[in-house]
Formats: sequence, C-alpha cells, structure tokens
Amino acid sequence: MKQLIIFFILVFISKFGFSQDLKVLITEKKTGKRVVLIAENKTQDTLNVFLMVHAEGYRRSASKPVLKDLPPLSKTPMITLIELTGVPHQYTYELIVNERKTELQFTVNKKANNIERTLANRVVIFSKNDCPKCDLLASLLASKRIQHRDLNIEKDQVLYRQFMVFIEPNLDAQTKIRFPVIWNKDHAIFGYDNVEEVMKELDSEN
Repeated sequence: MKQLIIFFILVFISKFGFSQDLKVLITEKKTGKRVVLIAENKTQDTLNVFLMVHAEGYRRSASKPVLKDLPPLSKTPMITLIELTGVPHQYTYELIVNERKTELQFTVNKKANNIERTLANRVVIFSKNDCPKCDLLASLLASKRIQHRDLNIEKDQVLYRQFMVFIEPNLDAQTKIRFPVIWNKDHAIFGYDNVEEVMKELDSEN
C-alpha cells in the first residue's frame, strides 16, 4: 500500500503572538488519481492563508504558492494534484495563517514595489526557526562581513509571501523549496548541501 508522507508547518498569528489553538486544518479528498487539498477554517473569523505544496509523483506542478481568504467556519479547496501512474507519490506543505487580513491588502503595484525594493541588488536570506543550516549560513555571512538581510519567515510572513509570488514564474515541477531560501542579487537558491560552495558563490559577487 502506497504511503503518503505529509509534513506541515503551521504558523498562526494573533495580536497576542503565536496561538496554540488549531485555526486551519488541511485535509485531502481523493477521487481516483485526483487529490484535492482542502483548508478548513475552524474559527469565526475570516483568515488569510498562504499554502506552498512540494509534491513528487503528481502530474501538476505544486511548486506554486496559493494565497486565499477563508470565510468563517468554511472548507475551501486550495490545490488539486493528479497522481502519475507507476511512481511513488508524496508531498509536503507549508501553511501560514494570518488573522490580520488588513496587513495583506496590497495593490498589485504596491506589492511588487515592496518586494522588489527589499531584493534590489541584495543578498537576502529567508530563514525559519529550528533550521541549523539557516543559522550556520547567517553566522558565516556575518563572520565574513558579507552584507545581507536575514528574514525569518515566521516573523516576516508578508514579505515571504510576496517573495514566493515574485519568483513563481521561475518555479517548475522539479523545484524543491529548501531552507534557507537565498536571494542572490537576481536569482534564488533553495537550500544547500555544501555550505562552502554557497558561501563561495555569495562571496564572489560582493
């Protein structure tokens, strides 16, 4: 029997900080080879959610971010995956839930300007909590005095969503989002296996 590996990151924001309560539940509805991921808003409030799915063994590329508003006490289809025949199927996802809907109400131009201004000719590191590779890279960049900006996606969620939308045209079915996500002046690097190699690339352009 095929096993589906599901890993998820839930980040909930309220005006008092991170919440311990489950606000959005991701479930799947499977019909034949079609898998629909559904976000259930279990609160009385409208929530804005950002979903990034990383899938292997499915026909549709799942490397594109999905950003939707969830009405109170509702179930909303987020993304549909179609299984390929004869190959293992697995997916992981990242889910960010934001209660402060007003923080996300940017016009298209303002959104583009915000992220483009942040990335313009810079090295930007998108890190997350409990990520040893993120901590190591930040430490090495600081020790070598390489100018960069370090953004924790659990604290700078709006900019991270804007960034993923900004680079979405360059993502394909083979793209795997690994942390740290590095913006190097004009292109993205998703994680690393050899820190010396990525440091050499970042250092050569400074």
